[in-house]
Amino acid sequence: MIMNKVYILKEDQRAELLQPLRCKNEEEELQKLLQQNPDLLPSEQIDPGNPPQWLLIKREMPVPSPTTGSDVWSIDFLYVDHMAIPTLVECKRCDDLRSRREVTAQMLEYAANGHHYWSADDLYDYALTSAGGAEQLGDWISRNSTIAGSARDFFDVVTANLRESNRRLIFFREESSNELRSLVDFLNRQLKTTEVLLVEARQYVSPMGRIVVPWLFGYTEPARVAKLESRMQGVRSRAATGEEAFLSAIDKGELSPDVKDAIQLLLKAWSTTHGDDPGWVYLVNAIFKIPKHVKTRGLFHLGRNGDIQIYFAYWHPENNPDIGPEQIQLRDQLSEEISKLFGITFNDKQLRGFPSIKATQWTHKLPEFIGLINRLL
Repeated sequence: MIMNKVYILKEDQRAELLQPLRCKNEEEELQKLLQQNPDLLPSEQIDPGNPPQWLLIKREMPVPSPTTGSDVWSIDFLYVDHMAIPTLVECKRCDDLRSRREVTAQMLEYAANGHHYWSADDLYDYALTSAGGAEQLGDWISRNSTIAGSARDFFDVVTANLRESNRRLIFFREESSNELRSLVDFLNRQLKTTEVLLVEARQYVSPMGRIVVPWLFGYTEPARVAKLESRMQGVRSRAATGEEAFLSAIDKGELSPDVKDAIQLLLKAWSTTHGDDPGWVYLVNAIFKIPKHVKTRGLFHLGRNGDIQIYFAYWHPENNPDIGPEQIQLRDQLSEEISKLFGITFNDKQLRGFPSIKATQWTHKLPEFIGLINRLL
């Protein structure tokens, strides 16, 4: 395909034609270009009313095989936007000789398999590294995210979106054929919740440096409106806060009956222990508190996926002036008791963070877990 001609206007009003620039090394040029300039994914073209804000999860994101569980592929980039929509990006040079069928099939294979093994904890850890630390990641989420709750809550929603195919697939190329554009347009119109987009990032040489012109293909206005409404329904449901929203999400979720029963029993047991003050607050998740020890923070939360996340970081004296010897002793007792009950060893990093106990771990030992909490209180 012939590239569009781009001109630069000189001081004497003469138009000088800029020469197109071709990438010779996909990894060193095209991928590096996008990593350093994520705004080349044109947010305003993707959604003019609510432009995505990009957070890099990982470059060369490993994709496991659902058969073996081992990493057999990698996607060039995994981003997430401010609405917790995962965005998979594959970069290809214009001189890449692989057929459009192979490139498209590869992307769909990645999308179909990655979510089987990408947990919220995995995504959080990858994003933590890419962002440069917890402070930077938390700052991005607090400034941009539309999801209520903590950083962990945000990544719970990311994994829920992956499971429900509520995601975005982007082919990032120097230029594309009419056939690939037609294929992307067809897929985008057929898929209800998954966006399939093509971004051309055409590059030109100028006296001022390299010029990059990103342009979006594959998104008609009817498709945009239909997907937006479908997506917003899911986002509203997952981001809704309060007891009714939490219990409704558990009831309508895909959890096993045993896990659902265990959640109800844990909530009832905690309420019985605390009497008039149930000691919890319902946001996106159910956050369990011990007001007589610390009024302003939770001890752990119960997620809508059934996992329990322990708030060790909130009970650490570093950066928490209201944490004293009494609270530290309670935290250490909790750590020791949980380690014994579930056979989990917490390292120093986890004791300063937010480790999780999977639903499959705690629900099988619910009476013992309730007894543990009662002893601590």
